[in-house]
Amino acid sequence: MTQKETWKEHLAGVRQTLRCGRIAEARAALDALRGAGVVPEPEQWRIHELYGAVFHDLADAEGAAAAYFRAAAADRYLRSQREHFSNYLFALHYLPNLAADELAGQHRRYALLFRGEAPLPPRVPPAHTRLRIGFLSPDFVRSSSSFFYAGLLTGLDRTRFSVYAYSLSMREDAFSSSLADSGVTMRCLAGQSLYEQAQAVRRDEIDILVDLGGHSAGGMTLMVTALRPAPVQICGIGWFDTTGLDAVDAVLADPVMDPEPRADGARFSEKLLYLPQAFCFRPSAKMRRFRRPPRRPGSPVVFASLQNVMKISRPVLDCWRRILDDVSEARLFVQDTMRLPERCAAVRERMAGAGLPMERVMVRPGRDGYLEDYSRADILLDTFPYPGGASAATALYMGTPVVGWAGDHHSARLGASVLSAAGQQDCVASDAEEYVRLALRLAGDTEKLAVRQQALREAVRRSPLMDEEGYCRSFMQACCRLWQQKGGGEVL
Repeated sequence: MTQKETWKEHLAGVRQTLRCGRIAEARAALDALRGAGVVPEPEQWRIHELYGAVFHDLADAEGAAAAYFRAAAADRYLRSQREHFSNYLFALHYLPNLAADELAGQHRRYALLFRGEAPLPPRVPPAHTRLRIGFLSPDFVRSSSSFFYAGLLTGLDRTRFSVYAYSLSMREDAFSSSLADSGVTMRCLAGQSLYEQAQAVRRDEIDILVDLGGHSAGGMTLMVTALRPAPVQICGIGWFDTTGLDAVDAVLADPVMDPEPRADGARFSEKLLYLPQAFCFRPSAKMRRFRRPPRRPGSPVVFASLQNVMKISRPVLDCWRRILDDVSEARLFVQDTMRLPERCAAVRERMAGAGLPMERVMVRPGRDGYLEDYSRADILLDTFPYPGGASAATALYMGTPVVGWAGDHHSARLGASVLSAAGQQDCVASDAEEYVRLALRLAGDTEKLAVRQQALREAVRRSPLMDEEGYCRSFMQACCRLWQQKGGGEVL
């Protein structure tokens, strides 16, 4: 930092450096700024916040969680304090040694940031007859979660329900337009205060509000939901755990994610709202057009991970090393969702430290045209304790078998839920030994593997994972039950 440069200008420069993908440079600049001791104590949270972003971009979940927690503890502004704590909670899901009860306890702490904040006053009895369902999201552009809620927003019975979508961003794309064309009433709430955003939902007389964001995107949707703009409020699809907020009445669940509702219910501040399956997948038009070529006989087996590399925990690496040791000719292909070469270099270093044969491992940043990469992969190895959702569903639809893991709590069983809904229960492991064994079984007979790959899309297409009509019906029935339980009366 130069003498003429203020600490605020320096922090702005660090942020810009990080946006340009120069992670090491940004970290060094932060180290220098902290060492100079020029940032006033009340503003130290800004340094911690940027360290959180740096560690996130390095795929260092433990470092990110610690930095975001320090930012939340030091911040003097309530709204940004909540944002840091949501980022902290999100990062905790990547940590392999965090007990489920401890994870739930940390979520309950989030509610302390809303003490003394009054919700909107009770609403005036509405004049409408059809039940109004609103969906609240950071945005409604094509994203990993949009593959799971597209069919729901467009498929709900319009003779019984009116459907609204509230975006907290100005961003729009072809997916946003498709929702509007399907009859969804779209509202953009970007740039408004939390109170104004909640009042906009209230003015539309929404009966049931579905928070699709949870603690993602800094918990921006939860800060609106906390004001109780609707009499019944649900969270799910875009968030995969408890919210910790009493203002949320229910979390979407299914018998795979929560097989023991009484036991796991203690980890939720909400009621578990059960559906036959918590997710329904709608592939994009590009996915539908793509056809997987037949596997080339005699070629080495290619294992793959095509998702956020921050999910690759040390126990995952230990399993992958054992798999590659047993299948001596196999390759491992890892592709991130972010386009950061330094991030991939950090992951390669960790993989080498875990003993993986790096001469048979490729790690690269995300890119356009990633769908073709699914056809190059023979078997997708899912991550744990934070599994893939859209990445697993996409792989299955693209004809790539997935080896998954059913963890010991709701969020750690998300991948198992997707695989089970797709009829792939035989590829869900319950421990490390079974995970390795399933991967070796698939790789051990490449002729059977090739047959399975070619049959997989049709099997998934006919499975509950893609049964939009059935999913919408069960979702509507569950919402109506909850509405009546909350005293909303009969639904037409």
